[in-house]
Amino acid sequence: FQHYYITNNLRMLGTEISTLEKCPTTMSTHAFTAMGVYFHVIKMKQSFVLWIGHDEPKIDSLATAISLPSRPAACSKLMGSADWTTTFAQKLAVKTKHQVFIMADELEPDEVPLSEKVVFQKLRTDPHIFLTEPEVPS
Repeated sequence: FQHYYITNNLRMLGTEISTLEKCPTTMSTHAFTAMGVYFHVIKMKQSFVLWIGHDEPKIDSLATAISLPSRPAACSKLMGSADWTTTFAQKLAVKTKHQVFIMADELEPDEVPLSEKVVFQKLRTDPHIFLTEPEVPS
């Protein structure tokens, strides 16, 4: 992702732009697979999107959660019928202290706990994939 911002802003009466400089970006992506389930992470500043599904991307469920200081994590199912996405988003928000969005394809019942286990293992071994900060809160 390339973003630019204007330096030497617009002149008083005209719209001449003096220079453009590249903005640092805080977005990155990473994909991995485990036992036929695909995972795609879009990491942003203090948040990430995690898509879980099969080889043909589609979204059957969408949930979000955020961990709040001195309060239980707030979570919401935004679409779909898979309740596990809300619970999983909440667990990840509490663990990472980031806002989490979970988008998921329809998974088989035995794929749900496997997916959670894979993501938490990946979070332990490669936290930089998900988190703005390098360390994982305990």
